[in-house]
Amino acid sequence: MKYKQAFLVEAKKIEIREVEKTPMDDDVMVKIASCGLCNWELGFWNGYLNLYGYPHPLGHEWAGVVESTGSKANNFKPGDKVTGLLRGFGGFAEYIFVKENHLEKLADSIDPKYAMGEPQKCIMTVLRSIRAEPADVGVVMGCGPMGLWCIQGLAGNYLDKLIDLDIDEKKLEMAKQYGASHIINSGKTNVLDEISRLTGGRLADFVIEGTGVPALLNEAQNYVKKGKGKIILMSSHSKKAEEFDFRLAIGKSLEIIAAHPDYSTNEADDFRRAVAFINNGTFKNRELISHEFTLENIQQAFQTFENKPPDFIKGIVVCN
Repeated sequence: MKYKQAFLVEAKKIEIREVEKTPMDDDVMVKIASCGLCNWELGFWNGYLNLYGYPHPLGHEWAGVVESTGSKANNFKPGDKVTGLLRGFGGFAEYIFVKENHLEKLADSIDPKYAMGEPQKCIMTVLRSIRAEPADVGVVMGCGPMGLWCIQGLAGNYLDKLIDLDIDEKKLEMAKQYGASHIINSGKTNVLDEISRLTGGRLADFVIEGTGVPALLNEAQNYVKKGKGKIILMSSHSKKAEEFDFRLAIGKSLEIIAAHPDYSTNEADDFRRAVAFINNGTFKNRELISHEFTLENIQQAFQTFENKPPDFIKGIVVCN
């Protein structure tokens, strides 16, 4: 079968090519509805990450509809809405061929165009890494899509306080809408003083760092309590931190957890749980999609993504 797929042919240059694939008996053929733009893939776009040489496939945050199944693939049927988890690429394409164990079924009520499950799998890894206790105080730094998904997942009455930090008032209001008990504009307020005031000087049990700004790692330490408080490193960082003051971490006996894919003890189970949150409405994806691009305009998509306009939250490439 022939179909269109995007390839990075050199740094900052993407081409759409026709590829041909012969499905295996155990393959599920999925017609991709959309694939998300991920900050990690900017490393490939900029040329400092490369796994396969050029041309390099891209795209791993995809969902779609089952088009057909091989004779040995019995758990899905044509018309099923699905999202996939692969340690690999190929999502910026009209179709993808995957094994059954890499798929989770979406509810009939879910639009696969707005249901990329892979980034929520990463959020589930973050949420499970916290090991939150009842009435903990949590801080989320940053109102990008990952930060807002964390707010959605943590909202409710289990925590005493759920505090969100950002400099964008509109995104802070979204965090409040999704369940943050308190929002702080870090560009206008002394964050440490405000967290101290809100917690009676105790500070936070955990801080999720979702800004991707290395200089803010030291700030994150200030917001955490003494004695096994946690800093959860969620963001991908394209630049190294020029300085990190371990004296504060040592003085407070902090736990610093890099909650990225290899931290998970079972990515497939994190993925299953994430799709359950999509299906039951805990994760609200559609509201976070600020920019949509066609597959033919994927070059423009990455150029926009690299130089995000102020209203950018999450972008997707619509593949069909």
